[in-house]
This record gives sequence, structure tokens and C-alpha cells, in this order.
Amino acid sequence: MSHGSQILLKIVLALSAFFLMGGWTPNQVPTQVQTQAQNQVPTQILQTPLLSDLDIPLMQGFQEEEDSRVVFDTPDGRIIVVRAVGQKDGQEVFDYYQLVLPSLAWGAAEGQGKSCGEALSFCMVARRDGEILRIEITEIKQPQQKTFIYFSVNPE
Repeated sequence: MSHGSQILLKIVLALSAFFLMGGWTPNQVPTQVQTQAQNQVPTQILQTPLLSDLDIPLMQGFQEEEDSRVVFDTPDGRIIVVRAVGQKDGQEVFDYYQLVLPSLAWGAAEGQGKSCGEALSFCMVARRDGEILRIEITEIKQPQQKTFIYFSVNPE
């Protein structure tokens, strides 16, 4: 992905997340903000991290666990598995990725839903360019709130 595409992706994702989290509705955005967005990229948006080896944003408040990453290139395509941890509510994470993934050309696939098994709080499955993305969200309430996000990409 080119540098310009990454910047555009970050702008779209940041604005989508802002509106999802209760920011201005699109027709309430002040003219000054619209002009600023057209002329320059705010520093905060440029600092939005993407998951390593994936062009998927890491939700604010989460950190990628470096030792969890597995990457393989196969004749059929790439296989990537990575885990992130944070303290946000699983529903909030689910809603965030439901909003963000379509803007990155990931289309919903079968198996998406809130009930994904006993150990999972939420899961979603998406398709793009011959790849399947699965996101599994697990909440642990005790001894303190932790939410794990498992991302996996496999060829179809």
C-alpha cells in the first residue's frame, strides 16, 4: 500500500470512528474542520496504528501483542494471525470493526454474528480479494476487564 493510500485510509478510519463514537453527524461538521481535512492531515490521524502485516487499523486503546504474530506466505496466499489486548467493551470493539471493515473493501461473509461459541463474546468474518478475515473478540472480566481481539487472514 502506498504512503498516500495509507494516509487516506487513516483519514477515513478516523472520521468513521469519530462519528461512530458520537461525534458530529456528517451534516454538522463545521466548515473549518472540513477545510482543514481537505488541506492537511491532522497529526492525530497520522498516528493511528495499523496492525503489522495487515492494512487493518488497531482500535484505539488496544496494543498488538508482538509475540502473537504468525505470518506465512503460501502458494494459495498469505496466512496471518495476530492478537491485540485492551480494556474496551467487546460490543464497542465489534461495532467499531463492523463500521471500519466495509470502508476497507472487506465484505461480510457467513459466520458473522454475536454468538460464536462459548469462549467468544463476538466474532465476524469478512472476504476481500480471495482472502477471509476472521475477527474473534473475547472478554475476560476477572480479575480485571481485558478484551482480546484475534485477527486471522487466510486464503479462500
